[in-house]
Amino acid sequence: MVKKLYPYGKKKAFNVTYDDGVLQDIRFVELLNKYGLKGTFNLNSGLMEKEFEWTHECGLVVKRLNTDVVVDLYKGHEVASHTLNHPYMENLSKEEILVELSQDKANLERIFGKEIKGFALPFHYYSDLIKECVKECGFSYGRISEETGSFRLPTDYYSWKATFFHHFDKLEGLTKEFMETDEELGLFQIVGHSYDLDVADRWEIMEDVFRGISENKDILPMTTIEIVEYLKAMDKIEITSEYIKNNSDVSLWFEIDGRVCEVKSCEKVNIF
Repeated sequence: MVKKLYPYGKKKAFNVTYDDGVLQDIRFVELLNKYGLKGTFNLNSGLMEKEFEWTHECGLVVKRLNTDVVVDLYKGHEVASHTLNHPYMENLSKEEILVELSQDKANLERIFGKEIKGFALPFHYYSDLIKECVKECGFSYGRISEETGSFRLPTDYYSWKATFFHHFDKLEGLTKEFMETDEELGLFQIVGHSYDLDVADRWEIMEDVFRGISENKDILPMTTIEIVEYLKAMDKIEITSEYIKNNSDVSLWFEIDGRVCEVKSCEKVNIF
């Protein structure tokens, strides 16, 4: 029996994908780093430059981080586009959508000095037109504002759904379920905003979750783009009753009759 695994023979992957690039990300990234975890941070470069802030309904003033802070802060994590100015996308023409996506991508690449491959949708509206623009701008995936509610992988890289939005009343229970799942290539991916941890006073719960994830040897911390690129490589494999052939340019991992096996790029491994 052949079962697909993540790199290094890990059975499951964990990621947080957090939006907006706000002041609370400083504390949040410190927690991720403390437990050796990885995050994807989705930024609006136009609002970073303006040092935009707004007042939450609870009275908390939410402040955007500026460009002087973000480069060092997000080292070791993924930075993705969240549009230039966080608009309501249903009100935009194709030309306006392309500007929001392409300009944010270009700005972030200039700020961080590397290619920005991921996109995360602001608000909830998504359409075939937006999906077309995400592809046209050269992104490798588009994360939308819907959740799978499961540990199964999304089926569309350009309508990518995370596991769930961080409903704190469900977080600990869902984490426990993830620890116990035997889903092939199980994925636990949380969407949120770090300021919500202040609003709901849930920093302690989040740290408990991170601690538990970090202690589980079956789980690999990954950024969204690392997950996507690995899965795209997996899409190229050839599995028969006799062999596994890796047609990608990276190593892929499998469990074959209980034995963990690395199949290197362009390698063909017999199944016995």
